[in-house]
Formats: sequence, structure tokens, C-alpha cells
Amino acid sequence: MDSSLKMNEEITEIYERQVDTVYRVCFSFMKNASDAEDMVQETFLKLISCEKQFESPEHEKAWLIVTASNTCRDELRRWKRRLKNIISVSGQENENPADTEDDTILEWVMELPVRYKQVIYLYYYEGYRTPEIAKMLHCSESTVRNRLLRGRKILKKRSIYQAKSIFILAAVLAGSLLVTTVAYAVRTYRLRDLSMGKEDVMDLSEPEQISGESVIEDIPLIEVDIISLGGISGSPEYEACSEWREFLNGYDTDGVILSKIGNGFAGLGEEYELVYGCYSEEMADKVDEICEKYGLDKLKGFYIAEDYDDLCSRAEIGNLCGGIPENVKWNFYSGYLYEDGTFHMDGRVIYKGQEICVTDYQLMRTMKGSFNPVTLNVWAMEDYIERNYVTKNGENVLLANSSKKALIIAEREKSYIMVNILGDFASDTFDVSDEMLEGLADAFDFSVVP
Repeated sequence: MDSSLKMNEEITEIYERQVDTVYRVCFSFMKNASDAEDMVQETFLKLISCEKQFESPEHEKAWLIVTASNTCRDELRRWKRRLKNIISVSGQENENPADTEDDTILEWVMELPVRYKQVIYLYYYEGYRTPEIAKMLHCSESTVRNRLLRGRKILKKRSIYQAKSIFILAAVLAGSLLVTTVAYAVRTYRLRDLSMGKEDVMDLSEPEQISGESVIEDIPLIEVDIISLGGISGSPEYEACSEWREFLNGYDTDGVILSKIGNGFAGLGEEYELVYGCYSEEMADKVDEICEKYGLDKLKGFYIAEDYDDLCSRAEIGNLCGGIPENVKWNFYSGYLYEDGTFHMDGRVIYKGQEICVTDYQLMRTMKGSFNPVTLNVWAMEDYIERNYVTKNGENVLLANSSKKALIIAEREKSYIMVNILGDFASDTFDVSDEMLEGLADAFDFSVVP
């Protein structure tokens, strides 16, 4: 057999085995299907050009994951460098998260001594993080944390821990957004409580302007909102992810360190390179530092699920897709998980209620106590209509709907769950009404997930 033909057959076989895995890796970096597909193509082109020989299927998969990760990182850095000197970020007014029903709580906060009132208001009502508040008030981060602690103690003495005190009050009293088993099922929160700031992604909203001859540099970038998948503002998981993002934004900005390593392994270990995308000792040390600082475990033991039942069994959960058995058709596309039970699942659901809803979705579960660096692009947070909803199984969830996508968010005793409703990929449409979103929330049985 001709050697080139043999090589083409081998590449085709590898592609069929690994393309789903490579796509998931690329999507986690690029945050949209079009960019992810470009990076998948680039990854396999690198495989063809290097004529890599693999020792085993595990070696093959690991090499492609690392190569895909490095390809995406390099592309994102290139876009960032291109925009560095031509894009200026204008100040954005922060929404006030205190609703009318929270006026009494706000009055109590405003009655605090100035040094406590400032940090409590900025942290809980304006959504600033501790490092940001420290810069604004020209003091150390430890001073901010101490003032938050003392301010909370003063408020607690006023005996304001009551059932009517929703998210703001619960957070102020507890000093954290991690609450007890009794409280987690009734607490309410909003998307801004998951906000991780903004990122630039390619604007593909007008695809007719992009021809077959277009190159990446011709496609404009748009600023989008990013949210955490691992925890709510103030929780150790959230703060860890925030610190990691801040570190990455200032690390190896010119790509010199990455270019020295290329597409090979850096010898740091699977959990550092495949989970956190580390390619230097400094990055691995930062992961360790963050885990120790916030008392979290590293994600490890990456496993590709064979099917839906395999994923549920290994994650030690019940039938998550069993909320409403009638009039619902599920398709499981793929899934992967880690040793602690953190997992990601892609699928498609057809729900026949008063209206027929056809949508693809991603479902992500992150265990509390673990450091999950993954975030989610939600486009423009102000476009969402949000409300709390109690499913037919009695589970309290947050529903958020927009013109581009919808979200179902649930907090459990041991984990956080995020369902990203993407619309119908086959027809490239998104048509999910509020009633449909409620039906989808009922279709999942979140009670089987600890």
C-alpha cells in the first residue's frame, strides 16, 4: 500500500476516535462553536505535519488534548496582542443589586461606620472583589477582609438573620456564599453573583460579511460577559477561579514561554497540563498556591464517559434526565468527568409541552471544595430576564433567558450545576420561551445530584 495512503487512513481513524474530545477542549477555550471548529482543524493539521507516532490510544488522546490547548491559548494571546493598543475599556456603570425589598437591609448597611460601610457596599452591592476594593480605598487586601468581617459582625448583632433576608442578607451574615445544608435549597442569587468580568471573542453575529477568503484578523471582536462555573462570588471556589484568571491575563503575554515548549508535554503532570493548561513550573506552582490558599483540591483523573449511564454511575448520581419521563426525548452526545465527581455533559433534548422545544445543551457540575478554572460566555448579562423557579421535583433553581441562550442554575449541598441551553444547532436557531425553559428545568431531576 502507498505510504501516503496509509498515513491518510491512519489520520482519518485518529480523527474519528478523537475529534469529539478535541472539540470539547477547543470549545472550553474559544467559547463558541465556530472558533472551536477552526482550532480543531488547526490541531489536526499539526498532527498531519508532524507525522506523530503514538505509543498507545492514551498517548494519542493526551497529545491531542495538549496540542489543542496550546493552539487555542496561542490564538487567544495573538488576538489580545493585536487589540492591546487599539481597544480602550470604558468604565461601566454597575447595577445596584439591591431591590426595593432590600431597602431596610441597605439602610442598616448605610448606618455602619464609614470604614465598614464602604467595603460592605462595594463587595455585596456593587460586586467588586477584595483586590479591587483595596485599590479603590488605597489599603491592603487584608484590611478589606478585616473590615468585611467586622462589618458583618455588627450587622449580625442587630438580629437580622430572618427568612425574608434573601441573598444579600444571607451573604452578609454568613461572610460567605457557601451556606449550610438547610439554607442552600432556599437561597436566591443572580447572574451577577457569578460574574468573572469580561472577555473578547470574535463577533460572528453577521456571518454574511465573512467570506471564504476571510482570515481571523478580518473578524471583529466583541466584549462579552463571563461567569464562573465553580462557585458564587465570595465562595472559595469563585475566588480561586478569579485569582487564576487574573494571573493568566498577566502571564506570558508575548507567548515567549509557550513558544519554547511548542506542542509537546512540559513534564508537569496530567492534572496541571490537561486540566489547568499549565506549560511552565511557574503556572503549576500558582495552581498549588491557589489550592492551598483557598483550601481546595485540584481536579484530576480525567475520564471520557462511554455513555450516559457510565457518566451517572461514575459521578455517583441518579437519573439526572428523569425529571419528566413523558413527552421528553434525550440524546446523549458526550461527557467527561474527574475523580471528585465534577463532570461535563453535552446532549440534545426534545420537550413536548404546550410548545415543542428542540435544543442542544451543555450541563456542567462542579464539586464544592475543588478548583475548577472553567468559565462560561453568557454574551451580555443585561439582556437576561432572571427569576427563581421551583421545579416539579421541588428544587429551587435560577432561570435566565435571553435572545442568544438560556441558563438553568442550581446549587446543591455538595456541588453547583449549570445547564447551558444553546438552541437547535441543526437549524441554527434559538427559540426558547420562558414556558419552555420552565419545562426544561422540570425535565431535569436535580434532586438526584448531591
